[in-house]
Amino acid sequence: MSEPRALCALTTNERHLIALLRQGPQSVHGLAQALRLSLEQAQDVIQSLDCKVGLVPLFRFDTLRYGLAE
Repeated sequence: MSEPRALCALTTNERHLIALLRQGPQSVHGLAQALRLSLEQAQDVIQSLDCKVGLVPLFRFDTLRYGLAE
C-alpha cells in the first residue's frame, strides 16, 4: 500500500493567482497589477505555484502569458 503524498499549502497570493488564471491566460504584468505586487514578486508567486500545481506558458501577440495546466 502506498503512503499518502504530502500536500503543499497554498499561500493567499497563490490562491488569488489560481482564481485569476481560471478566467483565462494572464500576463505577468496583469497578474502583478491584479495582486498589487511588483513584477519580481509576481514572478516569484508564479514560479512557486508552477512547482505546486503546474502552469503552462503561452505566447500571444508576442506576450508571455500563463494558464493553468488543468
